[in-house]
Amino acid sequence: MILIFGGTTEGRTAVKVLDEAGSPYYYSTRGNAQQIECKHGTRVAGGMDCDAMTEFCSTHNIRLIIDAAHPFASLLHTTVATVSEQLDLPVIRLERRYPPRDESLVWCDTFDDAIDYLESHEIRDLLALSGVQTITKLQRYWKKHPCHFRVLDRDDSREIARRTGFPAENLLFWQEGQDELTLFRQLRPGAILTKESGESGYYEEKSPPPGNWASRSSSFAARRSPTVSTS
Repeated sequence: MILIFGGTTEGRTAVKVLDEAGSPYYYSTRGNAQQIECKHGTRVAGGMDCDAMTEFCSTHNIRLIIDAAHPFASLLHTTVATVSEQLDLPVIRLERRYPPRDESLVWCDTFDDAIDYLESHEIRDLLALSGVQTITKLQRYWKKHPCHFRVLDRDDSREIARRTGFPAENLLFWQEGQDELTLFRQLRPGAILTKESGESGYYEEKSPPPGNWASRSSSFAARRSPTVSTS
């Protein structure tokens, strides 16, 4: 049996291949937000730590793990690597395509690094295009400085923001075809933060535009997590 960790475009690709082959599988996501048809698969929702993943793989006779999760799901990638080593399971990691890094951006290894840079350079008014899951990671900054987050227009986005205490009036909801430059001109942030989410993660749409306006604002990008080697 095959276990896919998805919730992404890459997860859809894995499901399509296995459905066309008629192979049974489990498709695991943290939540239920992704709408996907699994003709030969069984949906599994909820996070798994090492013990839960080990038990699931043993109970359901898993013989292959396909890690198609988000590139910034670093804890999941590490857990998959640990469990696969313990159970001697092969892992296929579906990686996204990434455009060349723009050297005009300030590249940070972690969100804490980005916060340290912002504060050491006294940069205020952050516009974060890094997604709702990074509200908690950037809490140390927005607790003290003005900050807007652009997130998906979903109930779970509002709930995550509410749980962390982030002001609802500072949430901006992403819309397809939105004029990025107009948004940036309206807010005039001191810095824009995005993350290296790859082509299927709309990285280029989440990046600040070139031109004179962008040069008056600092632009940051968080590097993706390195690939974890597994057996």
